[in-house]
Amino acid sequence: MRQSKHTSYRWRLSILLAERGLLALYRAMAFIAGLPNRTSKAGARACRAGFGVSRTTLLMVVIALSAGCADQPTLNSQYFAVDNPKKLSQWSVIQAHDQALTLAGDAQVYQLASPLFSDYAGKLRTLSLPKGAQVSLDADTERFVYPVGTIITKTFYYRRAAGSQRSEFRLVKANQGAEFGVNDFSLSTLTLLETRVLVKRAGGWAALPYVWDADQQDATLSPAGALIRASLQDADRSQAPQTFAYLVPNQNQCAGCHVLDQATKAMLPIGPHPRHLATGRQGDQLADWVASGALSDEGLQRAKGLGANVDWRDGHQPLNQRARSYLDINCGHCHSPTGPADTSGMFLNAATQDPIRWGVCKAPIAAGQGTGGAQYGIVPGNPDASILSYRLGSVDPGAMMPELGRSLVHSEGLALIRSWIAEMPGQCNAAQQTVVHSDGHNPRLLDENPAFTLASGLD
Repeated sequence: MRQSKHTSYRWRLSILLAERGLLALYRAMAFIAGLPNRTSKAGARACRAGFGVSRTTLLMVVIALSAGCADQPTLNSQYFAVDNPKKLSQWSVIQAHDQALTLAGDAQVYQLASPLFSDYAGKLRTLSLPKGAQVSLDADTERFVYPVGTIITKTFYYRRAAGSQRSEFRLVKANQGAEFGVNDFSLSTLTLLETRVLVKRAGGWAALPYVWDADQQDATLSPAGALIRASLQDADRSQAPQTFAYLVPNQNQCAGCHVLDQATKAMLPIGPHPRHLATGRQGDQLADWVASGALSDEGLQRAKGLGANVDWRDGHQPLNQRARSYLDINCGHCHSPTGPADTSGMFLNAATQDPIRWGVCKAPIAAGQGTGGAQYGIVPGNPDASILSYRLGSVDPGAMMPELGRSLVHSEGLALIRSWIAEMPGQCNAAQQTVVHSDGHNPRLLDENPAFTLASGLD
């Protein structure tokens, strides 16, 4: 009995000291101080009850468990103004040691309200700002402006199939409801595939793909990207595993997605902006930024006034908001008035409120085999006759959307969009097609009369 209680104390102290920090040590000492001593009457009663361990013994346990604290210095992100380090560890943002990941002390983990789909991979996202620097807000674009020296990382991972080795790449779909925090990582059961580094330099943003080495101790810069053959299974093994090719994008492909404004051709981050961050599942992330000094109080209030996407997976949210949030993060960075797909006249970013611009009863300008034989981007009430649902459900390189970032169909996302279209009110007027014409960066409707009628609002 005494040995069991002693072990229990040691385990609780191990948890307190897991981070090897002064705060953890302080908490452990406070915990011990509250225990009865064997030399007191209360201590004697505790001993007879089976709590046969003195405070002196526990202090010795603390000293043993905390040994090596001085040998574990806090990491600080390392900014490279020109050079592109060969190894991910040189950035000092993420390092692997003893089957676990360690983050720099200045690296802040962030989450998106609706994450981008990437073949069911989980993602660990971090943001590191230069010391004393703050994020500002561009009122025109409603995006954050990050200072020179900012480092953003996104690490893609999967849980490993039971009984498999890392080299087999037998993977399990990441939980679409919650992604791991850094303290949940155990490299003995997880497979790290890549880490993308987005760094803000004096000349603008640069995107650098790193592929994790076979021993998962570091990742190597791979400007040409990589193709990893793998199989993917459901967590409950209800379906047969799917074989697929996981694509690590090359630097040109990174730029293809991250150029959000065709006029400037400048790369920009896609996710860490007010609309995507304000409704994080881990609390008010923007308020945390203010507390850490990364954002001003004024910036917080302005950001909160811009509106926020919802979690598309949250069934308690209105269907229209869930669908629009999903399309915004997965498609809106290209399909917007300024994005690479601006000539399509189909805008799926959250700021676009005109249903015709979403593709409702709008004939495509040029989609070729991407139409699947359908006439309009969206036909209200009929997902089977809609180009949008066809392209989201395709893996044909000539038809699939998005074109990059996935090799598999996102079944849950496709089901959401199909439901959204199926419940969309109104009908198309086949005799009155809306034609879209691109005039520079200002697409306009040649036929301003709507080619469909909405029966009610899309609440």
